[in-house]
Amino acid sequence: MRTPSLNLAPETLLKSFGIYHLTRLKADKNLKDLADAFETAQKRMKDKMEAFDAAFIACQTAMAVRDGEDAAFDMTMGGFANAILTITGSSRKAPLYLKYFPDGIGAVTDTPLEEELMKAGVILSKLAEEEDESLKAHTGAIRAAMDNLGKAMDLHRASIEMENQAAGLLKVEKVNWLDAYKRSYRDLTRLFYKAPKKAEGYFKPASKGDKADKEAKKEPETPATPKV
Repeated sequence: MRTPSLNLAPETLLKSFGIYHLTRLKADKNLKDLADAFETAQKRMKDKMEAFDAAFIACQTAMAVRDGEDAAFDMTMGGFANAILTITGSSRKAPLYLKYFPDGIGAVTDTPLEEELMKAGVILSKLAEEEDESLKAHTGAIRAAMDNLGKAMDLHRASIEMENQAAGLLKVEKVNWLDAYKRSYRDLTRLFYKAPKKAEGYFKPASKGDKADKEAKKEPETPATPKV
């Protein structure tokens, strides 16, 4: 028997090869034990797939929340910059503007998130010594925006770790599933020892060699993990 490629997507193994084999086993009442054993393997694979899907969705959700908090942070910093420009008559070369944004607002809002938080922290330390009360009044909003973004970043990092763990467990389960698939074949050949070729009829034919690899490459394995 030619076994399906381990490079195929879990969904293909489960829903194409797995369901075919399980259906053929269940159609023969004399093969109930084999059917039960393989059904267990199918369930384990399905559970790991669902766990990965949940982790992937959670990661995408956390990324969206993080990006939303980043947008809110940018708006808060933009509002603070505009407050300074109101005082300086829209001059970005005025000492007051350069005090808080020496490299422009983009250097604070259009950089990696960790740098955004670091630079915002510097701005807060300068605000602590600011004498202009109208500018100092932005302290709370900036700190809240920083806190919200930091928490969202932490949540996203944690969700990436969970997704990676779920992906790893799913890959292991693919190997376990294929072992169960091969074991079922061996059991059938022993049962049909007088006509071992009969066992192959219980399995969906798999492509061979290069064709199998090409088919596997057409299918998504697990989505690429997003980076913070």
